[in-house]
Amino acid sequence: MKTDAHESSPVSSAGMVLGMMLALAVCIAAGGVLVSRREVEVRRERDRQTQQALGGELQAEARKLEDLYQAHLQTTGELLTHSWSDLETARRQAQNIEGIQHIAWLFWKSASPETQLNLLPATTPPLPEPTLEKEPRGIPRPRVLLDPKRLFRDAGGRTSGWIDEPGKPLMFYVQTLGTAVVMLINREAVGTAMTGHFHTWLEEGFRSVAKLGGPDAVQDSQGKILRSIGVLPSRQPDVLSPVSSRFGNWQVVSWDERDVETTYHLPTLAGSLALAVLVAGCGIWMSAQQRRAALLAAQRVSFVNRVSHELRTPMTNILLNLDVIEDSVPDASVGRFSLVREEAGRLSRLIENVLTFSRREEGRLKLNNSPCSPAAIADGTARQFEAALRRRDIPLTRTHEGERPEALLDADALAQIIANLLSNVEKYAPHAAATLHTRQTANEFTLTVTDGGPGISVGEAERVFEPFYRIDDRVKAGVSGAGLGLAIARDLAERMGGTLKLIPSEKGACFELHLDLLTTS
Repeated sequence: MKTDAHESSPVSSAGMVLGMMLALAVCIAAGGVLVSRREVEVRRERDRQTQQALGGELQAEARKLEDLYQAHLQTTGELLTHSWSDLETARRQAQNIEGIQHIAWLFWKSASPETQLNLLPATTPPLPEPTLEKEPRGIPRPRVLLDPKRLFRDAGGRTSGWIDEPGKPLMFYVQTLGTAVVMLINREAVGTAMTGHFHTWLEEGFRSVAKLGGPDAVQDSQGKILRSIGVLPSRQPDVLSPVSSRFGNWQVVSWDERDVETTYHLPTLAGSLALAVLVAGCGIWMSAQQRRAALLAAQRVSFVNRVSHELRTPMTNILLNLDVIEDSVPDASVGRFSLVREEAGRLSRLIENVLTFSRREEGRLKLNNSPCSPAAIADGTARQFEAALRRRDIPLTRTHEGERPEALLDADALAQIIANLLSNVEKYAPHAAATLHTRQTANEFTLTVTDGGPGISVGEAERVFEPFYRIDDRVKAGVSGAGLGLAIARDLAERMGGTLKLIPSEKGACFELHLDLLTTS
């Protein structure tokens, strides 16, 4: 294994937290501005003397037209009183006047039947069918549309007028010397004719209003625009100047200007801004604390890393000199030197685990693949533990299945994984047999380490791979270790593209390492 030149910044996570808190503060402030915002529509009233003058002129024009129409009906009615016996002549006279639907002749004290002339198509009834009204005693009687007594109040003179009653058709009558002519008037037809006249009249009459720029308009009773100026809003008009007539209603409409004024609800705005400032302050404080903690942790890891480096060099010299001393001392003292070698090897493995863990925490751990035989590495590592396992009364059975081809992998990382697994056997499974089995194919390598110790419960099957985790009762039993072995072993296995897991077993613990191999050919 070797270290990577790149080092992750210990303050990157602190910067991320600060960025998130500041973004949250900005969102709170923006939300407060939106919530506290109030848009108020302000109406600005306009001077409407010109519009009111137009309404008055239009009303006068409507009265003028109504008077003119009544005069024409008066003249036509007087002519019709003499032409009741010649209906064709009466028809021509009546068709010269807009809106006459039906004509009826009534005679004072005459046995002659009433004469009627219908100017509508044959399918149209001349008058509405009379409906039945009830007397106070409940006896039905026909509804009276026209009372002859009203027409003949002055049977020897001349009278005329409108008969405009709710629920009854509009009628105009002319009575001359005992003969009355009643004309049924189509109110809508006359109103349409008046609207056409207003169209022409407004070409000149609307100019004074048009100079103001609007929005103003003249409408008929159905809301149809006769003349307008400016862009007419879709809302209801602010001012109406009605123009009323017997034949319809028109109106001069006008809209005021609307301005939208934006205000802010100060308590809401102040509260949201205060909360945003508080969140931003908390983010800055948390970032500073996290940055300080990250720097402190980095300093501790760096300190451990430097100390471990300082310890590894003399430990390597100690192991080399032990080899030289063992070759030159009597056989009786070899056992003592072997014990010193075992303890030095345990200390060397602890130093390697600490160095590997610190490199991983700093982001500097990198694998160095080279051609090697995984089975041979397992054999060599197992031989290093033979004396220590024998001293703990742990017989180790080594088996292999398959060939032993070379593959591309990090030999030091694989040796460290196997050493950590065998170190666990040495610590936790004394006086019980253990096996180290390997199986290798062209593309896969599997290693299984099984011991006869107390085993690991299901609830702790994953926690044992966490850094610094140790089972409590085994700590009380005096088992040494820093709790890094299995965590480092799984991390190295995953970096090599493999897996390390605890396999359920009836007795003891069983760890299985699986690696996908890259062949050297």
